[in-house]
Amino acid sequence: MTSIFRPKPPVFPLWLWMVTSAGCASGRLAALQPFTPAPTRASSEPPALLSAFHGLDALPLPAQRLCDRQAVGQDGMPVVFSVPLDESTVRGDAFKVMTPAGPVTPVCATLRPAVGPWEGHTVLLAGPFGSPDQPPSAVEVVGALRTIGGASATGLRTTAITPLGAGPLVVMAEALSPAAAGLQGACPAGTLQLVQLVWQGGVTGPNGAALGPAQRAAVTLHLAGGAAIQPTALGDDDPDNYVLACTDRDEAVEAVSVAAGHFHDPGDDANPAVGPVAVRRSR
Repeated sequence: MTSIFRPKPPVFPLWLWMVTSAGCASGRLAALQPFTPAPTRASSEPPALLSAFHGLDALPLPAQRLCDRQAVGQDGMPVVFSVPLDESTVRGDAFKVMTPAGPVTPVCATLRPAVGPWEGHTVLLAGPFGSPDQPPSAVEVVGALRTIGGASATGLRTTAITPLGAGPLVVMAEALSPAAAGLQGACPAGTLQLVQLVWQGGVTGPNGAALGPAQRAAVTLHLAGGAAIQPTALGDDDPDNYVLACTDRDEAVEAVSVAAGHFHDPGDDANPAVGPVAVRRSR
């Protein structure tokens, strides 16, 4: 049985660099590509701010490839929205992070590295956001941030910030077709449907390892009719915060759950138990 499907090596494994030097040593450095959203994702539905994750307290040197040198050594905070964003509106001054020292404007905001066709929900913020003892208390959109469909995200705010030391959760799951634009070949032959898991931040195996059989076995797909199965494979092992769960079953996947302790964030904190998270259908 296929466990992890890797049709090609990852292009820009930033999250792997955050926990190991293997990404740099491999020489797999590619020119940064512009975000090209899938044509069916120009949704005009009102956006929601799903998650803010105080995931790392010292961004490493490779972070300058995403922003500039100002980001190196700063805290990293991925924030996840319910719909993909217009990259041209993603700016540091579009956000405000409330900290014990006062409001902070991020020195950087970027969709990278998660800029695949069905990605673009996640903004990586960099800045001095606090510490385990003095954590940030809120994140707010204060500038003219927009979705790829043109809807405004201005005014969205969350006070539910996952702290340093906590592991990542799945905040959204979406059913997609293996034939969807940009997904051909993402799963093995015979895949009938896939579910995109959107985590709070980038995920790997323990100590920055690639996803493997233990991670596949930790994911449960809950099907219409009551069956609960493991995916036949996991795809899109970049590793950013998007993971594809592939299956050769044709019953609709209604929910996803993940056992605790298998998916690790850039600080090597393991996930708590997840779900079941309802699966939404692609538009």
